[in-house]
Amino acid sequence: MSLIKKLNAKFNKVDDFAKRFEELYQKVPKNSVKAIDDLMDDLKHLFTEHIDEIPEGQLVAFLNELLETGDKFKAGATSLEVIRNIKSYLPAKFHSTLQKLELEDLISYADEAGDFRFDIKWKASNSEGFPISIFIDTKNYSTARNMFQNLGQYKAYLRAIDNFDQLYIIQQGGRGVTRKEVIEKLESAIAKDAEGVYKANESIWLNMKIGSYKKLEDLAKTKKLSTSTKYSSFQESIKVTF
Repeated sequence: MSLIKKLNAKFNKVDDFAKRFEELYQKVPKNSVKAIDDLMDDLKHLFTEHIDEIPEGQLVAFLNELLETGDKFKAGATSLEVIRNIKSYLPAKFHSTLQKLELEDLISYADEAGDFRFDIKWKASNSEGFPISIFIDTKNYSTARNMFQNLGQYKAYLRAIDNFDQLYIIQQGGRGVTRKEVIEKLESAIAKDAEGVYKANESIWLNMKIGSYKKLEDLAKTKKLSTSTKYSSFQESIKVTF
């Protein structure tokens, strides 16, 4: 509870944090979040390990949103779990260079980029030592059918990266949704909007020898995008928590 007191002292907009936290925990499906003690450990990790690097406004907004509704509590709980165990989800080549954690801000501030937001963003270095951003989109769905109804956010992510190892979509485990189902659902959505997805970042598809949106559409419709090892970089961008 000392953690909660610190939060309330530092962020006075987060009122009655402990009471609201427990109330929402009791409301959400039991398989949608971890045991409350584990969840509190995830929150403690955020507070003790990253508080000095996260912009204060982002942290306040994240905590306030966490306490708004059951759905937002579930999503925030998944983000907390991923942050605490980030090295389990990212390639080892990034582990030693991760820094400057950010939470729930615009994917891009370009005028034409729209208001699409990321859940988690880290700074890292690529193999040549140049700075890159790694985006993480966390999901906590009870069925894959409800995912990727609109690809606007996905296309915004594609415009902001150079390779698929800079983007990870991570679904909460234990909810009966498999990684295979998430990949196939995204593939199905891409098949319906292949031109828009391809043109969002042609170079990222060219890196996989996909030379046109028609080819991308065909690969998605024939399920090769989700199954062929040629497109493993796309497939590896989808994860499920342990």
